[in-house]
Amino acid sequence: MTHFPLTEYEKLTDPKAKAVYEEILTDLGFGIVPNLFKSMAINPDLLEANWKKFRGTILQGDLPRTLKEMVGVAISQSNNSEYALQVHLHGLSALGMSEEILRTLVSDFANCPLPKRDKAVITFGLLAATKPLEVTETDYQNLRDLGLDDSEIFEIIATADLFSFVNRYTDSIALEIDAL
Repeated sequence: MTHFPLTEYEKLTDPKAKAVYEEILTDLGFGIVPNLFKSMAINPDLLEANWKKFRGTILQGDLPRTLKEMVGVAISQSNNSEYALQVHLHGLSALGMSEEILRTLVSDFANCPLPKRDKAVITFGLLAATKPLEVTETDYQNLRDLGLDDSEIFEIIATADLFSFVNRYTDSIALEIDAL
């Protein structure tokens, strides 16, 4: 059972929280406010800050949202974070990712039919999230050799940071998986 209430829009009394929910509904594109954000409604300022970080990291930037979501899947799987893993697999499916890619992404990454560049991004994001002190100049150079610039590499690190937070937060509050 989740340790914080999951506040539905109709139960919100704070205008800031209502505005954030409305942005989530509009910008996320899934027609729901995920439990991640519903659990944060008890503190509208932090809800807003976390939504802005999520939106700025995942929904904006140069790297495709699907690639960032795949980084999130890899991190969530590595951390055994069931909430984030299931939500982001569902998100990728809703964004049109094939079942073959989704299946091999979690079961056999080495043979996942993704371009070399995408696999390198996912691998780097996972390393940045799980073993940041092991990231080397060679890791950066490999990405540059595949055509990524510093701004895109920064996005990978920001994505790794965001999903590390999401995993720790959702696991520590025992967040229920959304009814998708």
